[in-house]
Amino acid sequence: MTGSLALCQTHLSREESEILCGWTVIVPLSLDEEIWLPIDSADHESMVAGAPQVPSFAEKPAAAIDLPAETPATCDNLGLSMWFMHQAKELAPARPGPWTADLDTAFYAACSCAPPSTRSDALPPRLHLRPGAQHVAG
Repeated sequence: MTGSLALCQTHLSREESEILCGWTVIVPLSLDEEIWLPIDSADHESMVAGAPQVPSFAEKPAAAIDLPAETPATCDNLGLSMWFMHQAKELAPARPGPWTADLDTAFYAACSCAPPSTRSDALPPRLHLRPGAQHVAG
């Protein structure tokens, strides 16, 4: 995540970077602004962000590292993860560029800006939790 944070801080405003890198839960609906929720078992609050706002911020860092055209355009289940684990590693030597410098950073950039699949069998709706965040039943 260090590479992703640095990439965002370089290519986004401070506010955009805080929203893109600071959310704990992202929900598949539009929010006028982020929502802060206290967590009873912790000394901090969780930020809930709306999915429609996040990709507009995420496109800038993704464009800066020039993701290849073969990068999946949607994020469904583990498809994007599997692509980076297998095809991206194979493609990197043939398509060198900024995206190959750090595949973890490229993955986070692609994952942040890829919309959820619109297939009806891609359930549950896209809901992300940051590592270490508590699961929120929905």
